[in-house]
Amino acid sequence: MSTRLSMQHEPIRDLASMRDELDRMFRTSLGWGREPVESNAWSPELDIEETDEGYVLHIEMPGVKTDDISVDLDEDVLSIDGKREFYEEKETESFRRIERRFGSFHRAVRLPGRVDADAVRADYRDGLLTVTVPKAVEARPHRIEVTTSRDESGS
Repeated sequence: MSTRLSMQHEPIRDLASMRDELDRMFRTSLGWGREPVESNAWSPELDIEETDEGYVLHIEMPGVKTDDISVDLDEDVLSIDGKREFYEEKETESFRRIERRFGSFHRAVRLPGRVDADAVRADYRDGLLTVTVPKAVEARPHRIEVTTSRDESGS
């Protein structure tokens, strides 16, 4: 009596298995995986706008709580520190992929001119931090009026 071994070919399952194996290889070689990446692994993107009155910084930081944000000005250096925590009450095992970065961050920007440190404002809404830094009055552009002077001959 001969026993015949039957192997059923399932192309969809084979492709999924191959994709999972490739994902595992990339995660291993590049340090990616299901563990949230922490410790200064991310830095929020920002834009700096200059007006005649001052500077406005727009910093993207979705998922960061207001209490976890710190804004400091030391002379002409504006520093933004904070942290984004991993999802509350969730385990990493339930995720198929984690691409977002978590942990602490620090951004420091040297402003190009003198500023009014007492008038700096920071507003956080919908994941966007907007920091308004007015220029010092003496650093703001101002128009000089040109007058006509009379020469001593009276003409």
